[in-house]
Amino acid sequence: MFLNNPLTQSPLHDTIIFQVPAFAVGPHGYLSLPHLIRILQEAAMQNSVRLKISSPEMIEAYGCSWVVRRQRVEISRWPVLGEEIVVTTAPSGFARKLQTFRDFHLVDETGQTIITAATQWLMMDISSRRLKTIPPAVTALEADLAPATAHLKRPDNKIPAPAQSHLSTKSRVTFSQLDFNDHLTNPVFPELMLEPLGHDFLRQHLPSSADIMFHKEARYGDTLEAVAGFSDGPLRYDHALLRDGETLATMHTSWKKPA
Repeated sequence: MFLNNPLTQSPLHDTIIFQVPAFAVGPHGYLSLPHLIRILQEAAMQNSVRLKISSPEMIEAYGCSWVVRRQRVEISRWPVLGEEIVVTTAPSGFARKLQTFRDFHLVDETGQTIITAATQWLMMDISSRRLKTIPPAVTALEADLAPATAHLKRPDNKIPAPAQSHLSTKSRVTFSQLDFNDHLTNPVFPELMLEPLGHDFLRQHLPSSADIMFHKEARYGDTLEAVAGFSDGPLRYDHALLRDGETLATMHTSWKKPA
């Protein structure tokens, strides 16, 4: 099943089997976008632990932790409750000693790739909350990357906030939404930004793509406003997550009706 995956050309890759759990499936019967991101996050953690570059290890050695800057997900089919899925992931590049990239390929039981995700990561000092250069011990992995032709296209365009926000919801960051960096965990950003679309739309549609840019962190107790507005075509939306008017994240989504 995994031999045709281009990431397997690198010794840095890991292939991890998951089964779609009940808590990750929405009213439409499919894996939800926020829970997909949680699965990808878990796959990245397992791979980074094997490579000895995980956030807990980086915190202990350097006082720094990984934070995601960009995440673009492309979906051809959403898995359903109980379905076995296989995630292959590996680092896919470095840039200017400040950025690293990671690709994900999600394959179903027939061997078909049904979801891909290209992500960009930065390193944050957990005390100052400022960005830091990536340690040489990590960038040394560049020698073992898969060939450039094996990597997903990196998103390089900016994601604008909605030009007109005709939908919005407000919420407050709770303790259960924090991760070990003591800030709002990555999957909750799109979870909150999807909420303005409402129950009926979200039940009757599935994302075919989601492109998320994380600008700033949110902390415990912050009051957040999620806004959404029509984008450049049918079933296409621009989203933003705001704190007192300050943009914390932006997202662009495309949608389709379930088959």
